[in-house]
Amino acid sequence: MHNTSVYVHTIQPDTVQATDISLLNEAERSRAKKFKFNKDQTLYTAAHIFLRKLLSTYAPLSPDEWCFNTNPYGKPFINNPGYEWLHFNLSHTHGLITCAVSSAAAVGVDVERHKALQDFEALCRYAFSSREADDILSISDSAQRERRFFTYWTLKEAYIKALGLGFSLPLQSFSFIEDTHKKWQITNTEIHTVSQKKNWQFDNKLMDGFQLSVATTLSGSIVYLDGYYE
Repeated sequence: MHNTSVYVHTIQPDTVQATDISLLNEAERSRAKKFKFNKDQTLYTAAHIFLRKLLSTYAPLSPDEWCFNTNPYGKPFINNPGYEWLHFNLSHTHGLITCAVSSAAAVGVDVERHKALQDFEALCRYAFSSREADDILSISDSAQRERRFFTYWTLKEAYIKALGLGFSLPLQSFSFIEDTHKKWQITNTEIHTVSQKKNWQFDNKLMDGFQLSVATTLSGSIVYLDGYYE
């Protein structure tokens, strides 16, 4: 593992062995049972099995040994003594699981399946800054307009997850803009504390009907991988 890279692993939930549920701890099993629908229970279980097995490819612990805690805003982190250097962030939607891993910097990742949205204009005005909403609504082609929506949405989610602040940071309070090099930059950063004003790197890609975004303060490469292994 290179400490100048973020590794983003993706996997289809139905390829995760359901029999590996024994790897999960009591809290994870309890959380899975709280989902109303079986498909959501199955997705949560598959994502957390994947997370545990993936982390064990980066450090010499067995999948069932990983311990986690959360910060005051709910962001999970590794709680095994001596392995705090290993940063991760997990996201899942029906059809795809993704996990970003880094040994040098906090990361955030979000994945969403493209789908038709109700009350589209009102949702844009509610969820995004006026600049972002205007940009989305100015697009005439419905497919491109939908893609732009999920691009902004996943970028914002990945960013607040990397910060570890969750929705305590309102999504309307900052904006993303695509520069002349097709790189995403964040604006309105004056709302953040000095410690949060860092040189952020963002990446966004479309993957077979899924929009995926990554946020990190690491200046190195973002490497996309299928499955568990490097």
